[in-house]
This record gives sequence, structure tokens and C-alpha cells, in this order.
Amino acid sequence: MTSSTIDRILDAAEAEFSAHGFVETSLRTITSKAKVNLAAVNYHFGSKKGLIQAVTDRFLGPLTQNLHAQLSAYEKSFSKSHNDEQELQVLLAILARSCQHVAQQNHHSLAVFARLISTAYSQSQGHLRKHLSYQYGASFLYFMKLLRKHMPEMTDEQFFWRFHYLLGILVFSLSSSEALLAICEREYASNRSLDQIMVDIVPVMASAAQAPIIGEF
Repeated sequence: MTSSTIDRILDAAEAEFSAHGFVETSLRTITSKAKVNLAAVNYHFGSKKGLIQAVTDRFLGPLTQNLHAQLSAYEKSFSKSHNDEQELQVLLAILARSCQHVAQQNHHSLAVFARLISTAYSQSQGHLRKHLSYQYGASFLYFMKLLRKHMPEMTDEQFFWRFHYLLGILVFSLSSSEALLAICEREYASNRSLDQIMVDIVPVMASAAQAPIIGEF
């Protein structure tokens, strides 16, 4: 078995999981698309759960490595002269650039990645959430800690929801980006790009992050 076999399996799994979900996609479908037998999947990934984790690692490995490096550089050059909204935009732009880093080889990959993340939350994939927390939790906690410094004072529970509202903006915009770009072109004769979406989304998310806390939890 060669790395090309692994890539074929991952490519097929990535496409099928993002299009149909983890639960609905069978290993038989993946092996058929990848033109390999079930033994190859079991040999390289151990199980369907292992394959699901490997597909997400393919995206989150490069993303979190890039994110951590940029956050470290940000802390070293932090300027107290900036206000909270400016700092939020800087931090969210770092996240946007890290997402774009994932798409360097394949411009469709950001949409695929976002759909996979959405599926991880919407389907019964407790093993995946545990895996993501174990593998990448430190990098995202680092990001969340820096982000929270420039947001309104709130409880941990309120921050949990606020952060996931922000994540929802990002995930929906990315997972639906191909459809949204096509609609925009048809309705407004505008040829926007995924890079433009990422630039546009930063101030929107920064404003949402700073929205006042209303009511008690």
C-alpha cells in the first residue's frame, strides 16, 4: 500500500462525508469510489471512526499549526494602542488566514472542511468531538482566551454561546460558499471570490463578538 492509496481513500471519504454525512456514508461507498478493498481501509485507519478522524486531521492539522504560529507572533507584537474592536478584527483575520491556508491546494476544501465540522456537531459523533478536543483543543483554547480579552464581560456559559454564534457565522458562510457565490453571480452579476468572503466576514464577526450581553442565563 502506498501513500497514493491513502490519499485516494481520504479523497473519497472527504467527498462522501461532506456530501452525505458520516452516518449515511458507508465504507462500501468509499471503497468503491477509491477503488480499493475494505481491507485497505481497515489496515490504514482501523475503522470507520479512525477514517473520520483522519479526514478531519487532514484539515485541522495544517489549520491549527498555522493558527498557533500566527497567534504567537500576534502576542509578541501586541499593541496597547489598539481598541477592542481593532484587536478582535486582527484576531479574527488570523483565523480567516488560517482557514485560507487550508485551501491553498484546493479551493473547494474550505467548504468541505466547514461541512465536516457542521456534521460533527449535528450527528452523533462523540468520538470525533473528543478526538478534536484532544488533538486541537490547546490551539483553540489559546485563540479563545485571546479573543475573550476584547469581548464584553460575560460568564463562561455566555461566552460558550457567543463563541459558537461566531463559529456558526463562519461555518455556514464557508460550507455554503459555493452556492452563495453562484447565487450572487446569477442575481447580481457579481463575480466574488472565497477570499473576498473571508475579508468581508471579519468585521461582521468582530461586531457580533462585541454585541452587548442582554438578559441573564
